[in-house]
Amino acid sequence: MSEEVFTTRNFPSFPSRSLSVPDLPVNNHGVGKTTSLSQRSHSFQLNTEPPHHTRRNTIQLSNMEPDSTQFWGYVSLFVTYLLFVLSMYAIVVSKYIPYTGNKYLDWIKEDTYYCLLIPITLFVSVYAVFWNWLGMKFFRHN
Repeated sequence: MSEEVFTTRNFPSFPSRSLSVPDLPVNNHGVGKTTSLSQRSHSFQLNTEPPHHTRRNTIQLSNMEPDSTQFWGYVSLFVTYLLFVLSMYAIVVSKYIPYTGNKYLDWIKEDTYYCLLIPITLFVSVYAVFWNWLGMKFFRHN
């Protein structure tokens, strides 16, 4: 058995820009005329300008200015964790511990309304903010 050596000559070449592209038929027999891309009347250039309906980037931050995205990400994670722990204490844990003598902790233990109102209000708030944002997008882009 002979082994074939693969070289660049054995592989098909990629098409170049001067390939013939079929155009509209020129006679009644359906025979099309071919022209190269460089001879066509219109060009296929990409538009580098943004569409008119997009927002322009007017604020350019320098590379020397510190980026606070990571800081605010950790702050939002910490606040989420804190709200979760406090809500679980108010809803579940406080009902099973004895009275402490602290008027705030005892009020949370006896409460059956506000311990559920605050966590449920957070979910409804996120839902309302989302629909408000969606309505604004529909208004601005129509």
